[in-house]
Amino acid sequence: MARTERSKINTIPLAPWQRALGRFFAKASVELAVGALVLVSVVLTLCEFTLTSTATPETRSLLVQIELVNDLITLVFAIELSLRFVACPLKRRFFQEYWIDILAVLPLFRVFRSVRVIRLFRLVRLLRMFGVASRLAMHFPEILRRGALEYVFVCGLLALTVLFGTGAMMVFEGHPTGNSEQAFDLQDSFWFSVYSLFAGEPIPGPPQTIGGRLVAVFVMFMGLTIFAMFTGTVSAFMVERLRTESGIVDWDSLENHIIICGWNSKAEIIVAEFRASAAASQRPIAVITQFEGEPPTLAPDIRKTVRFLNDDFTRIAALEQVGVHRAKTCIIMADTSGGRSEQDADARTILAALTVEKLNPAVYTCAELMNRSYASHLKMGHVNDFVVSGEYGAYMLAQAAMNRGLMGVFSELLTYQRGNEFYRTAIPEEWLGKHFNDLFTQLKLTHNAILVAVHAPSGEMIVNPSHHTFAEGDEIVVIAEQEIEL
Repeated sequence: MARTERSKINTIPLAPWQRALGRFFAKASVELAVGALVLVSVVLTLCEFTLTSTATPETRSLLVQIELVNDLITLVFAIELSLRFVACPLKRRFFQEYWIDILAVLPLFRVFRSVRVIRLFRLVRLLRMFGVASRLAMHFPEILRRGALEYVFVCGLLALTVLFGTGAMMVFEGHPTGNSEQAFDLQDSFWFSVYSLFAGEPIPGPPQTIGGRLVAVFVMFMGLTIFAMFTGTVSAFMVERLRTESGIVDWDSLENHIIICGWNSKAEIIVAEFRASAAASQRPIAVITQFEGEPPTLAPDIRKTVRFLNDDFTRIAALEQVGVHRAKTCIIMADTSGGRSEQDADARTILAALTVEKLNPAVYTCAELMNRSYASHLKMGHVNDFVVSGEYGAYMLAQAAMNRGLMGVFSELLTYQRGNEFYRTAIPEEWLGKHFNDLFTQLKLTHNAILVAVHAPSGEMIVNPSHHTFAEGDEIVVIAEQEIEL
């Protein structure tokens, strides 16, 4: 439904003056002015109730002036609502959002003033303060928005209940029938609302009129509601505080660590592989990803070495916070969260990879792409390595179909959690000048390792060369059960 309304708004043509009005009402200064007028109107309404219940010839002129000022403020609200109405592209949405404010301007019309209780609608205008506070909160940092709105809402609801109860009791109980000594003035109405709110029963006693009794029931009900909301808010705050304190990370202490940008199901496999590797099992891992609420769930045995930062990994500030200048390896995942397309995910991957290389050229950067056509950007940016995830899955599926049982070999070689794995290591000086074929047998006999490929200083990877003489700077790739030392 909300998506349909947004699409309608996008298709409805707006005149320039409508757009200008929308921008005007969206300003923080306008919201603050509206909030100030709301508070002034509520105070004047309470003063009007007080002077009406204790009217004397001396105070009647003051009462007329207060009513005049309140009517002027109500007229301002009526004009404001009219302008918002003509500026809103969907009229139904306007009535859904501002129906309470429409009720609050009813006392402006003479036809409604004959009913004295209608003046209570001015107090309902306090509810608008919640909307003002929520819109103003968007101008504050996230750390202030994170729980402040809940506390403001609870405190505002408390103040609204007391003020509404005070005004309503003055209306209904200010002129009780029978006994004038039981008439409620401003002070009596205020303390009756406060005591009834917290005690859960009418204090000092039940009101005399039906309207007053209904108000007392409303105040007691709101007391129970506010208490439940307050308890839940404080409990949530304490749980969040304990969770946050237990997850505090000293990012400055990270060194020679691994950075993972983005998070998906493959990222957890990557973390598990690093934990299973003897060389990197104790190396801390910093993950930059955006999530709501709790961070992604990990197995307890690997969770203790993983730190999460809730941020956008394309931001330089986020990369610097996790210590990209001191990191050893950076892995950038294809981030398709939030409904991003594959093209958008690759664009974010390229941006993050180039940023990492610019910040720390010494870090070994591996990136995941969805489309190979964008690999040229990574090569130009001197990104160390990249993986086109969809392609390799297709290659392995084709190999498994053409060579039965081959997946068992891949399953063992591609994980550090069992069996044999690939290892890359430098060659000793005594290997210089020797041939690949000669050392193939020697390596198998001495280390039970299979020599697979040679990585030349130029960056070329030569797999199973027929003729190769080892030179300075060469490194080898072997298959072995554990990392070997030559």
